[in-house]
Amino acid sequence: MIPLPGFDEGGQPHVVVERVQLDGSRRKVARGFGGGRNFGDRKKHADDLNDDIDFVLSDVVARTPALGIDPRLILVVETLTSSQSVAEEANWQRSGLRIVDTSSTKRVVAFSDDPSMSLFLSRLEAYSGGPKNGQASATHEAFFDNIDNVRPYGPQDRIGMELQTVLRQASRDDEVTVDVEVWYPGDIATADSWVTLIGDAVGGAGGVVHDSFSSEASGLALMRISARAGVVRQLLDVDLVAKVEVLPDSLTINASPSELSADTVADLPLPDEASPLVGIIDSGVVANHPLLRGCVVEAVSTSAWIEDGADRHGHGTAVASILARGSLDGQISSNDWDAPPFRIMSVRVLDENAQIPPYRLAERELTDAAIYLAQQGVRVINLSLGDLNGMIVGNRAPSIAALLDALSRSLNVVFVVPTGNVAPREYAGQFDETLSMDYPLRMLESPNARLLDPAPAATALTVGSLVSPLKPLPLGTAAIGKAAWPSPVSRIGFGIGDAVKPELCAPAGTMGQDQETHALLEPDELQVAVADGRLNSTGLITHDFGSSLAAPHVSRVAALVAAKYPEASGNLIRALTLQSAEPVPNEFLAASMEFTQGAASTEGRRFVGYGQASSLRSAESAIRDTVLIAESEIPVDGVHLYAVPVPEAFFTPKRASRGMTVTLSFDPLVRSRRMDYLSTRLKFEVVRGLPAAQVIEMFLSEAEDTAAGRRVKIPNRRGLTVSSIPAQKRIAMEPAQTIRCLGANQLARKTWQNSVPRFNDFPNDFFIVVQSLNRWAPPTSMQPYALTVRLWVDEKLPPIYEEVRTKVSSARIRARGRAQTR
Repeated sequence: MIPLPGFDEGGQPHVVVERVQLDGSRRKVARGFGGGRNFGDRKKHADDLNDDIDFVLSDVVARTPALGIDPRLILVVETLTSSQSVAEEANWQRSGLRIVDTSSTKRVVAFSDDPSMSLFLSRLEAYSGGPKNGQASATHEAFFDNIDNVRPYGPQDRIGMELQTVLRQASRDDEVTVDVEVWYPGDIATADSWVTLIGDAVGGAGGVVHDSFSSEASGLALMRISARAGVVRQLLDVDLVAKVEVLPDSLTINASPSELSADTVADLPLPDEASPLVGIIDSGVVANHPLLRGCVVEAVSTSAWIEDGADRHGHGTAVASILARGSLDGQISSNDWDAPPFRIMSVRVLDENAQIPPYRLAERELTDAAIYLAQQGVRVINLSLGDLNGMIVGNRAPSIAALLDALSRSLNVVFVVPTGNVAPREYAGQFDETLSMDYPLRMLESPNARLLDPAPAATALTVGSLVSPLKPLPLGTAAIGKAAWPSPVSRIGFGIGDAVKPELCAPAGTMGQDQETHALLEPDELQVAVADGRLNSTGLITHDFGSSLAAPHVSRVAALVAAKYPEASGNLIRALTLQSAEPVPNEFLAASMEFTQGAASTEGRRFVGYGQASSLRSAESAIRDTVLIAESEIPVDGVHLYAVPVPEAFFTPKRASRGMTVTLSFDPLVRSRRMDYLSTRLKFEVVRGLPAAQVIEMFLSEAEDTAAGRRVKIPNRRGLTVSSIPAQKRIAMEPAQTIRCLGANQLARKTWQNSVPRFNDFPNDFFIVVQSLNRWAPPTSMQPYALTVRLWVDEKLPPIYEEVRTKVSSARIRARGRAQTR
């Protein structure tokens, strides 16, 4: 990996910066409703909705109990817009409806505990009467004008696509194993009671409940059930059920190893006994493997269905060898080995077939494993697994992704996950002579190359794989892709709500192609060396490829950060790991006539995220490369401000590179069945040449009202707005704020080739503005976050570290002195 210019003298601790202590509390915004009406004839629209409600109510009355469970009033409200804001949700509740799903575009699923829906109908009647007392709009107009129609939630909504095929072919008494998602009604006690009610009903019909799992943090209630097909068909009529699907393929891993004999390695350097722990959840590890001997503190299983933590497949051992030793190829050839900077704790969740035990829910097994590791003091967990049936579709969070987001917040840990693997046959179409160069375009055009669960997890660091440095190949074989291009087997983003996913990438091999037949090949030369942990294998080293092997490279970087800053939150570990990213050239798309440079940059992030993770400066600063770090909690709709001094080298009038990188990580509450998956959205911008108080005032003067789909401006005494900031004072960073703010792990860069202008009459600091935008978080909640700012210059310019550190320290002392005199 090539460092940026000037990154030659490390070993300096990062600089802690404190936020400017000004009033950045949220302001109450009068929420309005924008635009014209959707339904000009209110009376007719209200009558149509009344007819819909009559049908829903009569349907409930007409239906008989399913599996002995009484019908419940659950309805689908088709809406005209997909926005679901805090204000709108309150309207649903005031209408007597309990929302259980807003994840699908333009659709709300809700329960009514009132069998007559009296509150909803009384509000509908008020809307039907039109404006009163000279008002411009009817009562509740914004609410009802957005509703297109209302219908029951029926079996056609509950049945999974695979289950439809199975039930068509099954006789009444054939046994079927299914996963059942139960509606999460907003509180864990009710969810558990519904799970129990369904379990008792299935048991009474001769079925078996193998496992159940509910999570308040992620809003999930799941069951794994075996029953006769006739019972499963009845289950589709149970109103408490959200979805039923046949037992999915288990979490999958990429395993296509080829043999390579190697000399026995002995007396390798070991980690220090006091070095920190890093966790791995996988197929277990061979703890006494020569490459891992002395590196593995513990290899266990937390499942009653898996006897021990020993690896009987090989995948976990391969991943662990990268986690412990890094890239093996160079160390093998030179026999010069580095000491691992941390020790490994492994929890096995996969059996000898690399599958979750068949009658256990993956969500249950992963939760138990993560809790165990966190209890042992693990801060970073590598999870190189993916659910083949969990490809992200639309905006809904897959269940394991939602679970990881909830666990990372509650356990204060960092999960590192791969994008998942995809076979070229799933997206490439014909294997021809152009495949080796245009496969990225084919991936973009195919819906089959999207991320696998849990890769879309908002707080996890998701990792894509790159083609490793290429070696000489056998005659007649060509590599698919070039070095540092995305691997043709690595899935691509975006994430939930178009968030940047993956965030990072790392080398993990590629495939080859026969130049005559165009058939795909898997030569060792294009793969990466890993420890061979397969049962009955006699070799020490094997070769493999895939995104599973990219993730541990990033886990190493995150673990180095955790080791350097043992008191850091998971947010700060993620932010510093992200800060280490080195940009990856987008020539793999830019070479195509179909892409302008800007389009190639945007689409390229779907493959490589913000860049390639590097341990070079993740945990330490250098004399020309200074990182400032901060952690805080921001209130709902609040604004925080950080003053970052501009080094004199930035003002030096010389043709030389200098730049800034800002990262922001936070861990919001999540709900898997919500359109607004994240409870809070944070964003940051960089300005300069303005007084601190004025910056706060401007950013507080604008609040986003998603319910109205418009921007509402709060009057302030100076009449200032963010949009009025001159271009030279508002730093345009890449990617733009509108792109990066969609995720919980954000990064933006700015590079100057010439000097930065100096302002004589205004502060010359960079002001980093962090702003909170609430979606559905409680109004009194505080959102923890971590912020990092990197300032760097190349070797043509003087060092900056001591200058920045001294200025930040002086500003902190002055601020505390002012606070004491007040």
